[in-house]
Amino acid sequence: KKVRIKHYKDIERRCAELLSKGDVVARCKGRMEFGARALGNRSILANPNNWKTVKIINEMIKMRDFWMPFAPSILAEYADNYIVNPKGIKAPYMIMAFDTKKEKLDSIIATTHPYDESCRPQIVEKSWNLDYHRLIRYFHELTGEAAVLNTSFNLHGLPIVYTPYDALYVFDNSGLKYLALGNIMVEEEF
Repeated sequence: KKVRIKHYKDIERRCAELLSKGDVVARCKGRMEFGARALGNRSILANPNNWKTVKIINEMIKMRDFWMPFAPSILAEYADNYIVNPKGIKAPYMIMAFDTKKEKLDSIIATTHPYDESCRPQIVEKSWNLDYHRLIRYFHELTGEAAVLNTSFNLHGLPIVYTPYDALYVFDNSGLKYLALGNIMVEEEF
């Protein structure tokens, strides 16, 4: 791929701008995450309000079945607007399913299960991941929505990216067009 590389003081704002326009952005920043889900530091992010996003990401990189839902990352201070959570469960790891509030279903449709419209959110607290929280907050300022689609940054069948080298390998061997690598944006030239 032929690419352009640019350093940003506030890469989170640039990511939010791209997401708000419907672009898909891979993000590799900060500490590696370990566990069942990507939590923002090794993630592929997208605008969750368009069901076509699922097809775009699957064709670009994931090759998943259509019925395997992606998950939303939702700012903690707005979580009650999106999910039914009467017990106020924190849910930071995308391992618990919640019913989606009907009035917000269209806002996060690409992250809901097609059968029952439930979602498996990551509720993002500012104190847990300040940069990722800021990215979603910028997205909220641009779109009015406090949630982004989040899925693991990896090629189908491979582990989640670990190093910048891994991130560049996946970027180069997929249909991804934007990679936020630390505070550097790698953009495919069109």
